[in-house]
Amino acid sequence: MVEAKGHLDHPEDLVFLSGVEGAKRALNSILATVKDPKTITIKWDGYPALIFGRGPNGKFSIMDKHMFNKKDGTGRTIYSPKDFAQYDQARGVERGELNSLIANIWPDLEKETSGSSGYYWGDLLFSQPLQDNKGEYIFKANPNGITYKVKTNSDLGKLLANRKAGIAVHQYLDPDSLTTDQAVSLNGSIGNLKNNAGVAIIPSSMPITPSIKIDKNLVSKASESIKKYGQSVNQLMNTAPQARASFNTLFTTYINNKIVSGNLSNLVQDFYKYFENRPMTASMKKKLTDHINANKDGVVGAFTIWMNLYNLKMHVVKQLNAAAKDSPVQGYLSSGKPSQEGFVSNGLKYVDRLGFSRQNLAGKR
Repeated sequence: MVEAKGHLDHPEDLVFLSGVEGAKRALNSILATVKDPKTITIKWDGYPALIFGRGPNGKFSIMDKHMFNKKDGTGRTIYSPKDFAQYDQARGVERGELNSLIANIWPDLEKETSGSSGYYWGDLLFSQPLQDNKGEYIFKANPNGITYKVKTNSDLGKLLANRKAGIAVHQYLDPDSLTTDQAVSLNGSIGNLKNNAGVAIIPSSMPITPSIKIDKNLVSKASESIKKYGQSVNQLMNTAPQARASFNTLFTTYINNKIVSGNLSNLVQDFYKYFENRPMTASMKKKLTDHINANKDGVVGAFTIWMNLYNLKMHVVKQLNAAAKDSPVQGYLSSGKPSQEGFVSNGLKYVDRLGFSRQNLAGKR
């Protein structure tokens, strides 16, 4: 699974994050997804992301991923809504309504996990009872994201009825886990949870397993670009005069800027312009300029591979969105265009970055 502290990567970004091996992993993941679409789950657009459950001592807790990952373990010793609020106060953080939200859902999730062990990781989708709006429940958790409409007479609609909140779970952590790196996929299920309390536990399974066809021409383009540029890309990425994580960010941040602009053309030319205007020390600017100029084939190769993987992934995403039209769950962008946030398969996220990602990133800025 390609994750780091709870972060799911886009397949195409792996060429920046892990070089040629990352690109190969991305291609293989896409092919495996097409071959076995039962592995695909819905990526719900919820907020905030919460981890809840019971550790080795059996005590119930609710946290976010940063609290869970705190190295001294204190973030995993939050045993009441009061503890949650005091944890924030101690670090000088005020999250306003979140404290009352946590207090509201605490007793139901505590009841839900009674007799179980380990932690469940999910995204809150709504935090007050839903109202029937002409046969639909309508809710939106992420201010910059997807508006959901669920038919009240569907199985999911019946699950949501008369619940004070709903959380879509997608991963599980053993009670002894120390970081979210150890999370494993629930593969669309809700694990050992029973859905017998006031908070609806929502699975991420696809209502209907989609049938996906692969475009062999797109596969060939991706595969051939990896073979052609792989060595040059590794030379660019592995010998940079900067910490690898920082060098990776140079590329991923640039891509996000292009996505917000809505224009993925001229990736190479615009990268050089972006780099020239990126703030950094004069000495680092010179080192990186010399390195990038010495590895122009690697720059061309990285963006060529990225685009070929992106096009192949989008070929899959469009088919998944088409399959989702038969779902009782419909999602919409702010423009009113139908869209899910995306999908998850083999530890990677399949998202239309010029759709949901563009709207979400632009809203945050």
